[in-house]
Amino acid sequence: MIKSKLYIIGAVAFLILLVIPLFFHSTFVLHMYTLIFFYTALTAAWNIPAFGGQLSLGHASFFGIGAYTAAILYVRYGVTPWLGLFAAAIAAMLGGLILSLPLIRLRGPFFTLASIAFAEVLRMVAIDWRSLTNGSVGINIPFKPGLMNLTFQGGKPFYYISLALAVGVVYLTYRIRYSALGFHLRAAASDDEAAKALGVNTSLTHFIALMWSAGITGVLGLFYVFYIYVLEPQSIFSLDLFSLQPALNGIIGGMGTVWGPVIGAVLMTPLGEFLRFYLGTIQQGLNYVVYGLVLVATVKFIPGGIVSLLTPLIKRKRRKHAANLSEEKEAV
Repeated sequence: MIKSKLYIIGAVAFLILLVIPLFFHSTFVLHMYTLIFFYTALTAAWNIPAFGGQLSLGHASFFGIGAYTAAILYVRYGVTPWLGLFAAAIAAMLGGLILSLPLIRLRGPFFTLASIAFAEVLRMVAIDWRSLTNGSVGINIPFKPGLMNLTFQGGKPFYYISLALAVGVVYLTYRIRYSALGFHLRAAASDDEAAKALGVNTSLTHFIALMWSAGITGVLGLFYVFYIYVLEPQSIFSLDLFSLQPALNGIIGGMGTVWGPVIGAVLMTPLGEFLRFYLGTIQQGLNYVVYGLVLVATVKFIPGGIVSLLTPLIKRKRRKHAANLSEEKEAV
């Protein structure tokens, strides 16, 4: 009964999101919703290794690999981004493979620090490899409106594409969490040695999770670069935007859960834009101070994230519903 109600609520919310562009024509409003959907998908992708307790702060590397792969194929070879999508995913997964082979056995802060170093190395490579990436000058996406070019004159198509990406990635993470892979990841996060003793190949489990996460992140890199029409190493390999931001969203919403990344992205993306616009003009970096305070408060008072506050309410309703059913059966 509770699940059916949640499905109905989700369907109604989805229908409302579908009609929003029909009533709100503001460029800013569409841009904000597009960013929220984009960061929902990015945070959900980041969250897949977190099912197994792995905290990555190097997802900007997979994001940048996917973005550069798609942009180079389109600008230099005329490959439509719809085909470049597969190339971006494969290239990002190859990046994940390179990262995972030497580092997948690392745990905790060691893996986290190594993932940051990997992203920084790729950023420097993109700056120095001028013949391929055009260095710090970057690559501009030609404005040729058309569906096959993933280029549009208005923001509505990007709104719907980002909504589809968000729904698709969240649904995929839901399926992963409740699959054999998800159970193995959660077992490894709970007790890695006990999981190994039960026959779980935890290294392979973490590797597969990282591959899923890297491939999806690479596809999102493609979407982002065609949305802003320009890419250069400093922005595309930005740790702030594509490593720290999804991590903050996930931790504040509820890391290792399905709905935590959604809650975190919906709350923190508008807040981040607001703080960057108003506080960034007062003092550069002041917005990150506020972010830090929010993160510290979350870890201190609700370490399980916002979703942990909602879980007891759902469990209470389930128990109440089960008790009501039991009473009805006894009455019959």
